[in-house]
Amino acid sequence: MKIQNLFRAATASALILTCTVGLKAQDKNLVPNGGFEDTNIKKLKSYGQMEELVSDWFAASSVPADIYGEGAKGDKVGIPLNNYGKQDAASGLCYAGFRAYSKDPKLKRNYLEVQLPQPLDRDVMYCVSFDISLADMSRYAVNEIGVIVSDRKIEQANDGDMIRNADIKHKTNKVFQYAEGWEKFCGTFVGTGQEEYILIGGFGGRNNIDVEKVSRPQGMSGAQVNHAYYYVDNVSIVAIQAKSQCKCSKADERDMDLVYGSSSVVDEGMSDVEKIRASVVYFAFLKRTPTGAGKATVNNVIEVLKANPNMNINIIGHSDDDERSEGAVNPRYERIGKNRADQVRRLMEGAGIAAARITVTDMSNMDPANTRDSEISRAQNRRVTFEIN
Repeated sequence: MKIQNLFRAATASALILTCTVGLKAQDKNLVPNGGFEDTNIKKLKSYGQMEELVSDWFAASSVPADIYGEGAKGDKVGIPLNNYGKQDAASGLCYAGFRAYSKDPKLKRNYLEVQLPQPLDRDVMYCVSFDISLADMSRYAVNEIGVIVSDRKIEQANDGDMIRNADIKHKTNKVFQYAEGWEKFCGTFVGTGQEEYILIGGFGGRNNIDVEKVSRPQGMSGAQVNHAYYYVDNVSIVAIQAKSQCKCSKADERDMDLVYGSSSVVDEGMSDVEKIRASVVYFAFLKRTPTGAGKATVNNVIEVLKANPNMNINIIGHSDDDERSEGAVNPRYERIGKNRADQVRRLMEGAGIAAARITVTDMSNMDPANTRDSEISRAQNRRVTFEIN
């Protein structure tokens, strides 16, 4: 509080009041003015002044973009109180705002756009994030909020809705309806070496957008506005090596316990060799210990090996792409495929199968069962398979 007061005192007589709070915690942030702190608050009076008063940011359509600041001349765009609600900045003295949805023909959607200082690097993974809060006086909350990453400036000369497939959405594409504070929007994006612009907004068409009515918060007076309006702060793009480094919150983390299937599909009419080859043990994300169903599959393989004492087996461990990335940043997971195969080997040896009959191979993520980009597909790839030597 003392530091903030000193800051205000030092800038009270300045001709131009700017938000100069640093981003020390975001030194690697590739978004210029990501916290909207470089803003001429002294001239801030009303909506639509982003391009006039904020460095780097601009509107993507003919509908001007909005900026809010603590100490603004106009009550409409003040912080914490403004015409759309009450909200302190997530950090610093400023934040931006955009309309993601509207039932009022006079209130059009608007979009926030910025040019990056240099293109994203090819084949590098980035965490794209920002803080978001539903404005208190919004009658609605919606999903289909996202980020478009582009190799060129996106310009729309009219005030129509920009209906597009966002490159980055929240994992569940949820309806953002939290208004009592800030929550985190985040997602990952892999650069191609061409992307120089990002665009934030609501991109869903009216037929595929989820719209939920929300109640006016206690203590707020006045009529709700027939739109879904959001405040935005701390926009960030940071290079990462693994998806686990891009977490919105614990509630938004991936389903760590998702295991594909319940057991292998083995027909009693199969030969013993065919049963071995058809057997698969599936694992949860970054786990090396089989589930109950997986142990049952291992036990079935053990029974076949006991019935065929001259049969030798190769246990092959696999991982998904995300696990491979995790191994690059955490040595504990560097050989998760081999660790899985070794765990199955130990179960077999503990059941009396001679170590000389068993070999282990680590395929990592090099032999995927499914190459689609989905949680189920990745679960199919987290597995141990078997071959007869």
